[in-house]
Amino acid sequence: MLRCYDRDKMFTSGCSYLESTEYMVDVAILSSPVFEDPTDVIAMSPLTPISASFQRTLPSPPFSETLLFPGIYGPPTEHDDSLDDIPTGSEFKALLKAHGGAVVFRGFGVETAEAFSRFGFATKVGPPHDEVGRPPMRTIYAENVVTANEGPPTAPIWHHNEYGWSTVHPAYLSFFCLVTPTSGGETPLNSGVELLHRLSEEVPEFVAELKKRGVLYAYRYTKDTVKTSNSGASVIAAYGKFVVPDDSPEVMRQKVEEQVRRHSLRFEWHENGDLTVWHRVPIIRTHHATGLPVFFGNLISAYGRSKHHKALEPPFLGDDGGYHPLPAYGDGGVIPVEWMEIADRIVHETRALVKWEKGDVVFFDNHAVQHAREPWTGERKVLASLWDGEKFPDKSPWV
Repeated sequence: MLRCYDRDKMFTSGCSYLESTEYMVDVAILSSPVFEDPTDVIAMSPLTPISASFQRTLPSPPFSETLLFPGIYGPPTEHDDSLDDIPTGSEFKALLKAHGGAVVFRGFGVETAEAFSRFGFATKVGPPHDEVGRPPMRTIYAENVVTANEGPPTAPIWHHNEYGWSTVHPAYLSFFCLVTPTSGGETPLNSGVELLHRLSEEVPEFVAELKKRGVLYAYRYTKDTVKTSNSGASVIAAYGKFVVPDDSPEVMRQKVEEQVRRHSLRFEWHENGDLTVWHRVPIIRTHHATGLPVFFGNLISAYGRSKHHKALEPPFLGDDGGYHPLPAYGDGGVIPVEWMEIADRIVHETRALVKWEKGDVVFFDNHAVQHAREPWTGERKVLASLWDGEKFPDKSPWV
């Protein structure tokens, strides 16, 4: 028997309710230091700039002035691998901003998950992020350090913001390369600010619709883990934080539903034990550090998964055994495929393909930068660390 929780049918056509209070202005973030000239940040930093072929220059407009994207830095010449000279707090965030939101730290002697954990805490960007509803399979390696995604190496991951489909998302994200692959396995990065600027030029009507209607995402979690999928986490893996083996089915569901309600009030249990959760969120936001409009969400990745896994029709069951529902407008309307294809083309034209070296740490502003993953051969092990921080300063039009 299906049980569906749908407060006032808020996701039906013409609805005007968004299940979040996240979009209140956080006045604390408005007073953080601002470095107008990116070169001032570099002048104040003891780190050694490094260049690589995958870096690119972000365009003007929309950027008034930035350095290469992403930035790449090594330790000061007088130190081999000390973390003491890495900027912290507002200075660290200013370094990210100077490079469009992303920096690669190379040669700092980060060789273990524990060292990566120390690196993250040393930046002082904010407290660890508490994940809720995670689709990928992950394993804890150290404090606030997990595997990035344990899905198969043959399947790509499309461009997205981490938890861009949810009202509960990290402000910052970092990756650490523990083992480099034989080939492939790059981590593409693209600017959400540049993506929105290009979309506004090429398909302004698409941007207008997104701004007015938002996006509706659906995630279906299976009763058991689907190891052949990049988004194959089970119900318990995604929402069972407080579930214990002795819990009855009724208690298990109560605990799961309590976690679901942290970011959505619409969810549905299926007869086979699967769980579908819907999220209606804005996708056109204002970036806290630059004041620029930014594309923040998982529309491209949700569409890419559906297309790749041949799951373009209900019930959206893919050839990998996972479910990949298509994204829709926030009121349930169909988003034209040709417009999503344009967005996907733009990110491929504007991305920086980060080629990993062992010990690399990539740190980026999740509100400004989208990421993806290329397929690979051989062994590849990349760990992740998620951090809270600033919130979007703009209110949602649905609140």
